[in-house]
Amino acid sequence: MESYVGVTGVMNNTHVVSLLDVVPQGSRRKLMVGVLASSKTIEGVSNKWPNRYPTPETMGSILEDDPRVLNLIHFNTKDPDLLFEQMIKARSLAGPHCHGFQLNMGWPDPRVLRKFYMMRSGPTIVLQVGSHAFACVKDSPRKLADKIAQEYADYIDCVLLDPSGGLGKPLDTEVLRQYLQALEKKGLDIGLGVAGGLSADTLHLVAPLVDEFPDLCIDAEGRLRDKDDHLDIVAAVAYVKKAFALFRK
Repeated sequence: MESYVGVTGVMNNTHVVSLLDVVPQGSRRKLMVGVLASSKTIEGVSNKWPNRYPTPETMGSILEDDPRVLNLIHFNTKDPDLLFEQMIKARSLAGPHCHGFQLNMGWPDPRVLRKFYMMRSGPTIVLQVGSHAFACVKDSPRKLADKIAQEYADYIDCVLLDPSGGLGKPLDTEVLRQYLQALEKKGLDIGLGVAGGLSADTLHLVAPLVDEFPDLCIDAEGRLRDKDDHLDIVAAVAYVKKAFALFRK
């Protein structure tokens, strides 16, 4: 899949337009717009992050129809047995400009992803590996790469290594390098990404990975919020602009 610079927790279309304004002309890298949703919020039930998760009625008004953007629903559920049905509903709420999902849950059932893969117009799927998923493989790069290769690689487009989970904890460059190297050795036809405390002020944590992984995807959420947990569009624009300059493509 095409590489991207991501901003997650976007709540309105005006912010998407502002972010697209700083995407360089001719860039092969996309702007990934992440809209958060859960099994609760798609049913109209608020959670503890009301300024990050839009209501069902507003989800479809956020996404922009633009070739420079990758629009993903970042989805989590406490009822994984209903994941397929929930994803269908979330995609419907997000509207026609939705390109797919990032799954923010510890090792979802691969059979669900296979069902989407078998659909004629199956969505883009990014598999987030968060703190729980790392723990399940005992924080072993080899075990994580083996699990991805054996159970998920045929049904996903990208793996995003994200120990922070949107909480703004800074990523550990050298630790994530080991996971990226283990995954790359598998020769899988999937994208690789990292996240964790990224902003314009912390992109130096990603910089050492750029030469080795020039197609690396990145995503930011927690450090792009203001004191009331709204998206700080000034901070988000600064991060996107600096990130595209870092990757230079």
